Amino acid sequence: MTELLQARTDTHRRPLGTLPTVGIGLFGGFALGVASRAWMRFISSSPEFTWGGTLGIVIGFTVFGFVQSIVAVVRRRSPRRWKLTIVRVFGGIFMLQLFVAAGAVMLPTVLGAGLARARGDWHWITRSIWLVVASGPVIFVASDLHDNFGWSWRTVTGLSMMLAIYAIIIAATRFTLSPQEDGWHLLRWKASGRSTAAQRRSSRGAQP
Repeated sequence: MTELLQARTDTHRRPLGTLPTVGIGLFGGFALGVASRAWMRFISSSPEFTWGGTLGIVIGFTVFGFVQSIVAVVRRRSPRRWKLTIVRVFGGIFMLQLFVAAGAVMLPTVLGAGLARARGDWHWITRSIWLVVASGPVIFVASDLHDNFGWSWRTVTGLSMMLAIYAIIIAATRFTLSPQEDGWHLLRWKASGRSTAAQRRSSRGAQP
């Protein structure tokens, strides 16, 4: 009975396949783009609408969701460091394309909070510094909302929408920003290289 329950648990924990993962990435990115466009219009003191701008935002977020889903699939399926490294680089590039024009102000928030969340292998002081960096744009936008609308329902709603949207973006970046689970670290590699070199010098010196 215990084995049956364990087998059912393992089945429930089985990760999604490639197509469902990519589908969720595409749909999630599209929905996030629509929500982001609605938020931008909501917080604007002089709202404007253009199909070009709207399509650019929605397509950018859709591509972001698609690429992050590809990184997630490769992270699960490929144990080779070089393959995952290449895909993670593309994940970072297509993450940065979200932060053009007015969106650039939120780059420190996504990058800082994303690294603080994903890099559990870093020292807590380093992660705390990144969180401080991430908080700067949030404070700036909150102050701007207060200047435009005062302490009103619109300010509270706009800030809540921003936090929800960017929390999802930050969560999605974990596939790109998380360390690769092969135990390799740059500092350890350097230390290993120095140790090997020292051993070679020592063995040469011991030769008659």
